[in-house]
Amino acid sequence: MTIFWSTDAPEAHAQAWISVDQPTSEKIEVKAQYRARTIYIDPLDLSGETVRDMSWTEQRLRLDAKFTQPGVGAFVFQADALDGVLFGDNGKFGQDPSSNAGVSLTSRLPNLTRWEIGLPGEEGENPLDPDSYVPVLRSADLFQINFAYADILLPIGILRIGRQPFNYGPGLAAHDGNRFNRFGVSQYSDSADRVLFGTKIDEAVKMFTQDNHTLDPSLDNGVILAAFYDLLKQDLPQVAGDDLRQVGVAVQAKAAEADWFGFDWTNFIASANVVHLWNEGFNTRAFGFPLLLSTTINDRVYLRAQYVHTRGSTREVSEGFAALQGTEPQQQEVIANGFQGIADVYIGPVTLTLEFDYASGDSDPRSSNAITTFNFARDLNVGLLLFEHVIAFESARSVAVGIENLASEEDLKSFPITEASTQGRFTNAIAIFPQVKVDIMKEEQNEVWVRAGGLFAWPEAGGLIDPIITTLQADGDRIDDDAVNFHGGAPGDYYGTEVDIQLGWKFKKHFEWLIEGAILFPGNSLQDENGDAVAPFFLENRFVLSF
Repeated sequence: MTIFWSTDAPEAHAQAWISVDQPTSEKIEVKAQYRARTIYIDPLDLSGETVRDMSWTEQRLRLDAKFTQPGVGAFVFQADALDGVLFGDNGKFGQDPSSNAGVSLTSRLPNLTRWEIGLPGEEGENPLDPDSYVPVLRSADLFQINFAYADILLPIGILRIGRQPFNYGPGLAAHDGNRFNRFGVSQYSDSADRVLFGTKIDEAVKMFTQDNHTLDPSLDNGVILAAFYDLLKQDLPQVAGDDLRQVGVAVQAKAAEADWFGFDWTNFIASANVVHLWNEGFNTRAFGFPLLLSTTINDRVYLRAQYVHTRGSTREVSEGFAALQGTEPQQQEVIANGFQGIADVYIGPVTLTLEFDYASGDSDPRSSNAITTFNFARDLNVGLLLFEHVIAFESARSVAVGIENLASEEDLKSFPITEASTQGRFTNAIAIFPQVKVDIMKEEQNEVWVRAGGLFAWPEAGGLIDPIITTLQADGDRIDDDAVNFHGGAPGDYYGTEVDIQLGWKFKKHFEWLIEGAILFPGNSLQDENGDAVAPFFLENRFVLSF
């Protein structure tokens, strides 16, 4: 939350603001970023023949705008255009998606098309077989609004109303979509329709308890308190029971510089949140407890640790999985945990990194058991290939089968099986990810670096389990004898080893050219029933222009 204090108010009261520069007149800020990336994966299906070489080029234009009225507030807006849209005029003329030209040789106007996992529409395909699902084209949206909210300045803080970031920065459970990842890109902007109030409470206390107190306008020091209310789902206005609501309180302590325990601490941040989520229709009651600690010590070591614990109960997930089983929905406990720890050590031009990631999983997807799966935010990337593409592809095919099995169910109130599609999220895993970055050149106009890492990952709970197929073939009180992975093999106890490498060049702080590559040596959790799994290779070329 970007809040600092100003004394510009006529009564000299402390006033919260949203920009670091305290403008004295109306101000408009506009930012833009264009990104084009070409990706090659061989193969995407580790034990099949239908999806071997994958290659595509996509793009995105992100626009940010802020309109500021001093002493009153501001309006903030972010939107993405051509997000994930493929280069070229794609599709079949007269079908959906349709190319603009009936003959590709005469195409002069690229269209709006992206790809997803689906049935190709060929004769003889089996919609209940995951292997039938392959990448297919679909029409894409031209424009997607991520954020649109207003800030109103009050004598004691700031009131923020509208569609705003679900989380500010790279949180474990939500990500605002800004660049943070060491590898890969940010693709999603998690948002909420929210009313938020924030204030710098330490300055408020000092103002009323100390005579002639000089206010600290810095965002880098002090204690910030925020309270928020989210209306996440309304559905029918005349039915109150289908609303999904959330409230929360966040406290953040920051220190730009400090001398503690004989060490020099810079950019210290410690935050704690309490979030409550509820829905009457599905009897949902859940609490989340996100914690964050981040700092740099002696300009030589950077530390960042995040932890989230969720606890509660709901009947919503059981509504879908019980239908797959042919059983009655039940109230389920929710007990899940996630953690990420990152330590950087700076030695001249070399940065040594050790990353540890943990997300609890579920060894029994049946609706009679507790929900113990934790999903990282989609943009909190862990590696380039294993979670981002391989498991994302495998889980999407499984979910498509689940949806097909429920196609005849007309009275379903919830489709929780869609959440089994990971979309690249890190889940049900324990990972160790050592990395090294070498700055080949670091000047004001040019930066050149190389980064490499080795990702070692294990399933957290009972191996890698395909929750859809395992649920469909469950035949008794035990689930372990029915459990399979996404290729029909045993769940296994090791995802595999991934080696990542990145070569980057930044020119004038606005243009970036990155080449990333990865190879995955699959473990037994990715093998089919015959013990087979091909080692896939990943390559990406990316251009980014920001201004």
